[in-house]
Amino acid sequence: MNHASKRIGVPRLRVFAAMAGLVAFALTAGFSSRVSATSVSGPISLSSVHWIFYKEDFNHLRAEAPGLIRQIVASPGTYVLEHHAGGPPLPPQVVPAEMFFSSAELQRAIIHHWVIPGVKFVVDDLEDLGIAPAAEQRDPIPAMKGFARAADTHGYQPVLIPGRDLMLVSGAMCSKQRGHTISQSYLQCGLPEAAAYAPIYVIQSAAVETNLSALRQLVREGAAQARKANPHVTVFATLSVSPNGALVPYTAVIQAARVIRPYVQGFEMNNIRPSDWRMIHFLAGLGKIS
Repeated sequence: MNHASKRIGVPRLRVFAAMAGLVAFALTAGFSSRVSATSVSGPISLSSVHWIFYKEDFNHLRAEAPGLIRQIVASPGTYVLEHHAGGPPLPPQVVPAEMFFSSAELQRAIIHHWVIPGVKFVVDDLEDLGIAPAAEQRDPIPAMKGFARAADTHGYQPVLIPGRDLMLVSGAMCSKQRGHTISQSYLQCGLPEAAAYAPIYVIQSAAVETNLSALRQLVREGAAQARKANPHVTVFATLSVSPNGALVPYTAVIQAARVIRPYVQGFEMNNIRPSDWRMIHFLAGLGKIS
């Protein structure tokens, strides 16, 4: 899905408008893809995986599935994304991270002391949304380097989550070429190499999670690029029970998670409120043999 559709303060209308037309496709596309021999065929312990959640999703899980949350916060790292302060305090094991949409936004927040108190990680969610300066969208790798430099200079740890839709930006330094998919262009343009500047890099893979062969190629090659640029980076991939705004069975998301688990240390969960229970079923089912 469009990663930004889940964020606090960003309109979700495009998600719901697209939902009706995409449901039928999502329920059929890619589910017959063969799972790679390198996939994880057995259960994946929730406490063995790094996690990133949006704050509202994390709080909903705490209310509806506290047993799952106890397993999740026992993991090597659990990060909760927020764009505004407030709400119930997070458990002490959880790392809060503030979301920004550009290097320019982070630098303004630092100058004006607007960064949420207590936050140690800052997230660059640079996408083609009309929010970030055009120059950052057209040339994202230097922009992410600038974001990371500003974070490091002021004592924050940067997290980079560039959107694949940057390949569609008009006038971009590197963009989608005729005959190539967005994912192929993302890899050919080397966006994961920005991991050289950050301890955490996230591959936005949820949009292709129902096409297992495309998903595996994107995450495998993206993770390899990221680790070549930074052998110490922690690589996440996004998953969603509502990719592109469509509603998919939680079992399909489990299958996707098992396909990409060999290549990443963690998952970032995208979600919209109508799919909360399927996300809970996904998390509960991930640790079981299907």
